Amino acid sequence: MKLRFSDNCKVFNMHTDGIPFLSFDMLDELGVPNLYSTRYISYDPASGNGVKGLRTAVMKTEILAEAAPVCRANREILARQLGTTLTMELATDQKHTNYVYVASEEDLGVAVTDALHRQYVDGIVTDIPGALLTAYGGDCPPVYIVDPVRKVSGLVHAGWKGTLAKIPQVAVAQMRVKFGCDPADMYAAIGPGVCRDCYEMGDEVYEAFAAQWSAADADRILSRYPAKDGDGKEIPGGKYHLDLREANRMTLERAGIPSGRIAVSNVCTMCNVDTFYSYRGRRLENEQAAMLVNSFR
Repeated sequence: MKLRFSDNCKVFNMHTDGIPFLSFDMLDELGVPNLYSTRYISYDPASGNGVKGLRTAVMKTEILAEAAPVCRANREILARQLGTTLTMELATDQKHTNYVYVASEEDLGVAVTDALHRQYVDGIVTDIPGALLTAYGGDCPPVYIVDPVRKVSGLVHAGWKGTLAKIPQVAVAQMRVKFGCDPADMYAAIGPGVCRDCYEMGDEVYEAFAAQWSAADADRILSRYPAKDGDGKEIPGGKYHLDLREANRMTLERAGIPSGRIAVSNVCTMCNVDTFYSYRGRRLENEQAAMLVNSFR
């Protein structure tokens, strides 16, 4: 399983026993079980070969009915690899909002399709010991947030609309208000997603960030790449490119989480379409799972 990294810093550990996944080194050191899945359902380190396909996904609502049993089975295997089961799962419907749900024990193991109050929700926070928080994405990065002092965890889905609406900040605020967490005690990790070079956006996205954030912030996370003609020469025009990683990192830092406690993924899903599902890269209606167990060593 070969990945293209944007730099050489240590961010992830790779696991190839069972269904392969990545885990954040920082969260591993805290003793917090976590993962980000791939397109592989098995992997042979000796040969470097993996088995993958359109039915290896772990989709949130089993978009393809015939794939539902396989998708659930894959999620169950991933959950077991983190030392838990889907009876402890908490997931959300994900509609590119900034709504963050505070989960209780009554929510454990209840499918999103059977929980109307969790639909149109893109983040979840809880203090339930051992709860399995799950999010999904094809190019939108997940953001993992943990407080080892209060033993509270959060997981959000941060596409460009959720990033614009500062969903990580909303999650931090919920943890602070509902559970008495101090952002200075928190750690956060921004998972794999589409990188700045790959993430082309229209002018309206720049205008939205400039209006809701500031022009200075918009210029920091959005830049117009030059257009090129058929011969590769630069011509007037060009599209803006959005840096979701930096935008969410800024939001977490401004929410009070120390910069040294924020880990940022150096893996792009679109640059690694052989390893990850990427909607922009291949228009696949499949997704990776991000999982986080509210458990601390």
